[in-house]
Amino acid sequence: MISKHKAHQMLVGVFILITHVCLGQDQNIADSLALVYKNEKPHDTIKLELLRNLSFNEVNSAELSLQYAEELISLSKELDDPLYLHRGFLQKGYNELLLGNLDEALKAQFMALEAVQRADYKVGIGNVLGAIADTYIVANDHSNGKLYYNKSIDIIRKTNDSIALASVLLNAGNAQRVSGNYDSSLLYFSESNFIFKKFDHYIGMAYNLGNSGMAYAQLGEHELASLSLNQAISILKKTKNYQPICEFLISSSDIYAKKDDLNIAISLAINSLTLAKKHHLKQQISEAHQKLFEFYDRLGDPNKSLLHYKQHIVYRDSVNNLSSVQKMANLRTEYEVNLREKEIDLLEEQDALNRTYLLIGIVLLLLAIALLLYFRQRFLNTKLIAQKERNEHNEKVQSLMQEHQTRALESMVQGKEDERKRLAQELHNHFGSLLATIKVNLNGIDDLNSPYHQTVSSLVDQACTDIRSMSHQLNMGVSEDFGLVPALKELTQQLHHPGELAVEFKASICDNQLDSKCEIVIYRIVQELVSNVLKHANASQLSVLLTCFEEEQLINILVHDNGKGFDPNYVQNNRNGMGLKSLAHMVAEQNGEINIDSNPKSGTSISIDLPLVTVSDLAEAPEISTN
Repeated sequence: MISKHKAHQMLVGVFILITHVCLGQDQNIADSLALVYKNEKPHDTIKLELLRNLSFNEVNSAELSLQYAEELISLSKELDDPLYLHRGFLQKGYNELLLGNLDEALKAQFMALEAVQRADYKVGIGNVLGAIADTYIVANDHSNGKLYYNKSIDIIRKTNDSIALASVLLNAGNAQRVSGNYDSSLLYFSESNFIFKKFDHYIGMAYNLGNSGMAYAQLGEHELASLSLNQAISILKKTKNYQPICEFLISSSDIYAKKDDLNIAISLAINSLTLAKKHHLKQQISEAHQKLFEFYDRLGDPNKSLLHYKQHIVYRDSVNNLSSVQKMANLRTEYEVNLREKEIDLLEEQDALNRTYLLIGIVLLLLAIALLLYFRQRFLNTKLIAQKERNEHNEKVQSLMQEHQTRALESMVQGKEDERKRLAQELHNHFGSLLATIKVNLNGIDDLNSPYHQTVSSLVDQACTDIRSMSHQLNMGVSEDFGLVPALKELTQQLHHPGELAVEFKASICDNQLDSKCEIVIYRIVQELVSNVLKHANASQLSVLLTCFEEEQLINILVHDNGKGFDPNYVQNNRNGMGLKSLAHMVAEQNGEINIDSNPKSGTSISIDLPLVTVSDLAEAPEISTN
């Protein structure tokens, strides 16, 4: 009695075709194309597609299909076409598997995998992985078979090829069935059948029915199994796909054998054997003889049983030893491990190279940033130095201009003062003497009581008074004999008019004598302030306070009135406020400071601080060498 392991091996042959057949194999197409191939000489690119279709659709003769596949491989290599090269090797592997050459089938399939990876055809990669899984399952290497099915499904799910996905799912379900996982296999078949029905793919549905039937048979659901198998055989007969028909007939014979209806079981096995011999299907021939050996042994016919057993052994031995397939699988695994290690090494080298490039890029970036910062800082430093030099130059120019303006002002003031003094002296000495002479001569007139005499005498006295007043004003009241304070007292006394303007003057002067120029400036400032009060303030009270602060080296001028007040900002910005602007300019030229407080209620207070310059300060100043 044959072992369960051998029975499993016998039943797995059908699904190795699913990935290819479900795409639409048709012997009629092969027969038509064979005439074209024989009678015409097509172009190479057309010849590639012609050979692919011939190998794909030739289902009656695995040897002829293999011949077409070899021609396709040769032409693809010549044209360096990886896509058709993978198709040629895939067809070769499929036919080698039909002929029982498992090691040759695996070799061809792995060559197909290398070609399709070079072509970067995702669906093709998934199909080839599924074909490799088929071969491993036939070789009873379920571990590798399931591994490659999972790889195939993962890749094909990422594409839009639903029929290819359904085909691989069907094959993976068969792998589960052969392993005894019947419930899992039916789940795969259910998803596969849903896709086939969705696209009205009758050949796919036929394979799904047949494989589901074998699963039902192994679960003991014989009626459902027979129904599914008969429906699958009926569909496949129309397409002349005999290899799966042989498998389904063997499965049907097993169902009847379990029912103890050995005559029908033997009849079905003989039908399978006849088809397998006609189409040179070694695996199916071996499986049919094995079944007939079992059935005749149960009938008690040792002669027929022995005959079929011997034929089973002959065909079984013609199929390559499975140990060589396992050895090749191990070699392939070792090759894939080495390939993976090489890929890892390449990836590591690439990562190291990328890290090097990244490091170089970072260094260059940092260098560029450093250079940018350096030149930016250098530019800023240059700009700052240039700005500093411009500022220093401007300061020098400004200083020279101020010095020039100061000297010019001093010269102008001194010239004006000299001119005023000359005019004052001229008025006093010449016109004063002249008027005195006129009065003396006038007094010599005999008729002193004449009204004309009195009038003329009064006018002469008035002229003398006016000339004296003008002389004092021109000379600013500041003379070497009297000084600043007496001059200011005289100025304020002249302004005092009881009932109209009450003028108060107080002075707290320094111990050291002020420089004459300083006195002139102070007098002129007070004169300007008082003039502004008289012109604009409408005040009834005016006070002038002069205070010397020797420790602080400054002298303060404070002028206050109870007039109507004004807006300092408006007056300074108004072109009519020339007096205040002139005053501010005069104070600024002396490096002084002016503060104005004015409002309608309290009147106006103007405080001016000027640097203190005495005669002793000028005497102590070092002389500047002109050499």
